[in-house]
Amino acid sequence: MQDRLKRLLKILKIATISGTGGLFVFYHIRTTYKALSSIVNHNVLDLQKKHTPEYIYIDDPSYSVALRIEQDRETKQSGFFRLWKSLKHSLAWRLLWLCRHGNYEQRNIALEKLASFKNNKHWDCLKLAQAMDMKTAVLLARTRGADLRYFLPPPLHVRRAAAHPTLMSFTFRDMISAVDSINPHSCIQHFLAKHFANVQEQAMDAEHVPAKPDSISERDLCILCLDALHHHISLYYGNTYQEDESSVRLIKMGLLPKLAELMLRNQNDSDLDYAVLRILTVLTVYKILLKDFFQSGLIRELSRLLRSNDIRLASSAAVCLANLSGEFSYKPGLYLLHPLYRTKTTHKCDTLLVHGLRGGVFVTWRQRDKKCAEPIGIIEVTISENDCDPCEDSTPYLDPELKQVIEDLKVLEEQTILADYEVVLHDIPLEAKRDFTNMEYATDRKLQALTEEAHDNCHHTHCWPKEWLPQDCENLRILGVNYWSCLSEWLERCPQQSAEIASKALELGPQLKAAGVGRKDTPIVWLAHSMGGLIVKQILIEAAQSSEEENKKICDNTKAILFFSTPHTGSSLAKMPRPAAAILWPSNDVRQLEENSPVLLELQHNFITFADLYDWETISFAETLPTLITAFKVPVHFVEASSADVGRGVFYRLPLDHLAICKPATRQSIIYRTVSDVIKRATTKDMELKHAYTFLQWLINIVLWLLSYTNIETIDETHATDGLKWFERLLLDTFSDF
Repeated sequence: MQDRLKRLLKILKIATISGTGGLFVFYHIRTTYKALSSIVNHNVLDLQKKHTPEYIYIDDPSYSVALRIEQDRETKQSGFFRLWKSLKHSLAWRLLWLCRHGNYEQRNIALEKLASFKNNKHWDCLKLAQAMDMKTAVLLARTRGADLRYFLPPPLHVRRAAAHPTLMSFTFRDMISAVDSINPHSCIQHFLAKHFANVQEQAMDAEHVPAKPDSISERDLCILCLDALHHHISLYYGNTYQEDESSVRLIKMGLLPKLAELMLRNQNDSDLDYAVLRILTVLTVYKILLKDFFQSGLIRELSRLLRSNDIRLASSAAVCLANLSGEFSYKPGLYLLHPLYRTKTTHKCDTLLVHGLRGGVFVTWRQRDKKCAEPIGIIEVTISENDCDPCEDSTPYLDPELKQVIEDLKVLEEQTILADYEVVLHDIPLEAKRDFTNMEYATDRKLQALTEEAHDNCHHTHCWPKEWLPQDCENLRILGVNYWSCLSEWLERCPQQSAEIASKALELGPQLKAAGVGRKDTPIVWLAHSMGGLIVKQILIEAAQSSEEENKKICDNTKAILFFSTPHTGSSLAKMPRPAAAILWPSNDVRQLEENSPVLLELQHNFITFADLYDWETISFAETLPTLITAFKVPVHFVEASSADVGRGVFYRLPLDHLAICKPATRQSIIYRTVSDVIKRATTKDMELKHAYTFLQWLINIVLWLLSYTNIETIDETHATDGLKWFERLLLDTFSDF
């Protein structure tokens, strides 16, 4: 009995404790619920009922018929077609995997196949974009034909900010002030004082828009701010990202997302896009910023601008993507003109364009402007060689076969007519000295020459080497060199910028080496206009005198230099009479071109010495017509023929002025024909040399195989290897002399 009572008391005790604990927990839960109910609106979940889907029923017979046809088309699709779509989707993912994990050849094939996919579904592209890593995205952005939907757009907060009416010029002003505090610069201080001095600081609430300074539009002010930022960071960029304090500060302040936002606000604005790209060409030198570019959605914008018809945008975008991919490092001032996209083959020749005073890559090397009939005086009129609008729309033919028959008949008729005529080239020299090539001034390809001439007259280009040379010379890389210069001290200029020949050559040399110029024994051909020829001569002399082998490769691989009105011994305009000099106030860039200057004469002497030593081919062009300058068309002769002659190689006196001498009108000009022939000779010699070395290497391999087959076991293996290497070097040195 006592045992039963003890058991009951124990059970009762446990039940009492458990019940008390449960009541305690229930009390606290109820108290917490009441406290939360007094704070949180418990009917908030009912608000979701207002966002339930609503449907609009369309009682339209035509819509029902169209919907039924679409449903029938989908149901009639065969199983093979549905299988093909699924295979295409899985193939895209397989190609994406190869882009990330395959070897070099597999990655190239996968990128080309992925870029060739057409008619992709939008959701397929979005899934691929989200799964794509940043390195693959950069390589795919440089591949021709890649769908822009493969790349992520700017983040959502950037797109939302682009729809907000806040003035971005004030954000850029703060960035400019920040970098100026790191590296004080008088140009930046002048810019801020000029455009933001009268702007009072105001409280910035969510919907407040500050007043714009002066009467400049927001777009124009943003472009000026971007130019100021580019000017600053291009002066102070370093070898590494950590050394460039200005760029580090700008990235921390969110420059890249702000640039993406600005491009979204002003879509298809070429001038603003170019101002943005100029900044990006400097920042992409630091490959460590690839992640920031990728997360800001700028890879997509770069791929879009790479396809632009504007050569400034396409070339700058190509430089940015090439820098981010790590293929080469194009420092500020170098423009990649060709190839813009990735290629399988390596380039066989580097063609470098160097402009003169007040020139530029997209100004100096443009096609010759059309000289339309324009009045000079009251009666006198100048008639151009070509019509203002020579392009006539041909009659459209609905039947393609009929169109082909008519075109064939025209070709036969033209060939019959041209059989009795000669097609003479343009810009025939008035005088040719030391011309051992016996260049013919007429072409054998008559119909092709006339067709190309008609095409060139209809399609004006802003850079004829980029558009024309790749059509006649294979596997070229064309680089444009841009540098700042000034004609008069009256013009605004930066005190830290100079176009002195020695300093500019010292600056461009490492830039060309970083871009891989002269690497892998690739031939180099220089095209230099006016003072650019003096800079090229200084670069080659410093490379020849350098003790580093990488610098000497530029001299070893230079095959030809073409000088267009280069003042080798100076120009008489550099030393003006005192009254004229007091009015024009020529800059130091002009004064260094003084006629018979000791610096220029020493430069000329050293260049001739190394040109003979390295056997460089030199071709000089001289102007014979005066250049009409200013609105009053004052005739000025910039470079005399005696100064334009480098003293060796071919020398031509052309019936052109100083500005037109490097601007052929068509591909049937002596200027273009000379350039293309020089490049063909340089690449042909290089290919012959490589084939010779290939045969020599084959012969060495045969000899080494015979020696290894008949070796004696008592000879130590290391000594045998050293002997074979010595024998191989001996054969190479022996046959290289022939």
